[in-house]
Amino acid sequence: MPSTTVLFELPRVGVIITCHNYRAYVGDAIRSVLAQTYQKWDCVIVDDASTDGSAEHVRQLLETIGDPRLRLLVRPQNGGQIAAFRDGFAAGDQPFVAFLDADDVWLPNFLVAHLSAHLNLVHPASLSSSDVLVVDRDRVVLGGTYVMMRKPRSEMDPRGVAVPPTSRLGEIAADIGYSTEHAITYFGPRTYGWLWAPTSSMVFRRGALEPVLAFPFQSRMSTDYLTATCAHLAAGSLLLSECLGLYRLHGANASTNDAYAGGHVQQTPAHNASHIKLGAEVLDYVLADAERLDAINGKGFVSEVLAHHLRRFGKLFDDPRIAPFLSPRNRWRWWRKRAVRHLRRLFGQA
Repeated sequence: MPSTTVLFELPRVGVIITCHNYRAYVGDAIRSVLAQTYQKWDCVIVDDASTDGSAEHVRQLLETIGDPRLRLLVRPQNGGQIAAFRDGFAAGDQPFVAFLDADDVWLPNFLVAHLSAHLNLVHPASLSSSDVLVVDRDRVVLGGTYVMMRKPRSEMDPRGVAVPPTSRLGEIAADIGYSTEHAITYFGPRTYGWLWAPTSSMVFRRGALEPVLAFPFQSRMSTDYLTATCAHLAAGSLLLSECLGLYRLHGANASTNDAYAGGHVQQTPAHNASHIKLGAEVLDYVLADAERLDAINGKGFVSEVLAHHLRRFGKLFDDPRIAPFLSPRNRWRWWRKRAVRHLRRLFGQA
């Protein structure tokens, strides 16, 4: 009689809920993790020195729930989102890691859909991101998609590669046999720019995220931009078109109190002003990790990344570390733009 012994185990997922003064919302986030159809997870709630009683609220909630997969980690002083990410990441060793902002919520199939996508038989990736419903503080739905996410809309993005249902692992692993009519698209490391929905939509491979969180970034917030942009450079991203979470707009996060008008979610002026700093942080990471990135993706990859990055963040052109990595054509453009900037400054002083 043939053996029915399972020859492999499905991976555990490390869930990290980051909380700072979100007592009103964090319970919803925790309950949404408990409601996941994929149950092989461990969850740490990182309280970043909240002053609204969030930590005690979570502690009491966990005592009531009594699930050993849930634990609380309280930071002694506020370090910002990236410090909470690092502490939560260091607290586990699971091969996949998902971050959930304390003011957001996952729908029950979030983890199983992401694991099913990650364990496809065609395109392994550094991270995955799914679409979200945009809701207000009371979870009233304001929008059915996050429009800044790169997903099939009127036509397939020419850089994206569809991952067909027949290439997923579900046929031999029933626990992730997730069926969906929504497209899953793979974008390789040579697809640049923002591709994803926000933090709570993302699941990372630990091996891709580890060198990113180990890098000494100085920005305290917008950690999803840093982690997704840098991890993507190793093995690309999988984008799930299905809405698998709720992204909450309530005015106390990076979004404004303005009424949601559709289109791009409006961000606070302070958040928008931080973009050039974030661009500089990504530049530092790419330059520091250039040898490894070229070894993974082929010689000249870092040159392509920098050429795109400088088109996005023109103010970074003055950095002298860039020139050796540029192609002869882009190097000529770089010198020309530096010369023009220098002359303009002289003219302005005159």
